[in-house]
Amino acid sequence: MKKVLAVFLAAAMFCLAACGSSGDGTTEAETGTVSAGTESQSGSGGDGEKTGVLKIGAIHDLTGSGSVLGIASVNGSELAVKDINEAGGVVIGDTTYTLELVSYDCKSDPNEGISSLQRLVQVDDVSIVLGPSLSNVALACVETTNELEVAFMGQFGDPRCMLGENLDTLNPYMFLMQPSAAQSGIQAISYLVEKMGCEKVGFLIAQDHAYCVSQANAAIEYCEETGVEIVGIEYNNQADLDMKTQLTNLQNAGADCIFNANPTQPLTVSTNQKNQLGFDVPQTGSLDFSSPFASLCADEASASNIYFVSNCSYDTPDFQELNEKCMAEFNQEATIKTALGYDQVLIAVAAAQAAGSTDRNAIRDALETVSGVDTVITDDFNMDPETHMPLGLDVFIYQIENGEYIGLESWSPDYLK
Repeated sequence: MKKVLAVFLAAAMFCLAACGSSGDGTTEAETGTVSAGTESQSGSGGDGEKTGVLKIGAIHDLTGSGSVLGIASVNGSELAVKDINEAGGVVIGDTTYTLELVSYDCKSDPNEGISSLQRLVQVDDVSIVLGPSLSNVALACVETTNELEVAFMGQFGDPRCMLGENLDTLNPYMFLMQPSAAQSGIQAISYLVEKMGCEKVGFLIAQDHAYCVSQANAAIEYCEETGVEIVGIEYNNQADLDMKTQLTNLQNAGADCIFNANPTQPLTVSTNQKNQLGFDVPQTGSLDFSSPFASLCADEASASNIYFVSNCSYDTPDFQELNEKCMAEFNQEATIKTALGYDQVLIAVAAAQAAGSTDRNAIRDALETVSGVDTVITDDFNMDPETHMPLGLDVFIYQIENGEYIGLESWSPDYLK
């Protein structure tokens, strides 16, 4: 992250030195800014320095059931935009751009996602769109990205967003910037099996949540192919507030661990009810176990005996630096979603720089092979052009015990190698 911002700062300092200052005390780089995708000559000075505004769109759940994730993501993106602009902007081609983030609320509704995407491109004229962690919203937007010819780079982990229903057709404008649902599902369940010694797995799956279904299906396939016993598979809906029946069924079936594939609200509810039932077995599953999950549980005892995968350790210097900025700007602690929102901007800017243009299709082409980006979650982000998903991202295992997050180790099973 620091390496990328240092590059932006060096470019900005060169620009300011070349531009000089105008008679009213403002630098020439502060004049003549225009909308995304266009350029202008600066208002004064003989060197003709070009400046512009690079508009980046963002679609997140800000008021729906996933708002705790969406707000954190937008906060992260806003921090990245602020950092880059305060460093002097970013040089793309022969023009120095400041960044502008335009974000809309999809309200957990796929139709709202489509409408927001259309508005961002057709009205706001953004060059790239950053997407939410909601795979159902992303799946609904696939055809619209093709019609609008705009790259949609999101946190949506369902591989069908990138590879189609049968995982055999690359969607040209859809990109993922974190581990896929399949990868995280396998990493989560394999840790309980191979490191914790669990042998009988029970599944609780939000059947109306695309990411959770894909994550659980990958974990189920892992169990079937490695000979791990599945004692039961129970389903719920995202809006459900009572999962005691499903949990009791898994308890009576003899499950010695639970794979809980649910988004934040039902994940919290089911974890509280699991504790109320005295069903004290290890639990893994959703990435939504990451902060602030533990603080949303009924009591500390509920948030215990949980092991989950995270995109990075909270203890890295880059994450700690981001947390300080988040506290100062929003009076909120940074979460993994904050880091992902921050990183989405860094990757988008790196693609624009590689393209040497703010043209939407040029950025799409560059994003397909963007590599070596220094971000919060990794110092070497690389996109796989064949899948539009990141290559080689490590994950970090966290334990939650009495509401406290305890970092354990990096983990990837031989099954994925």
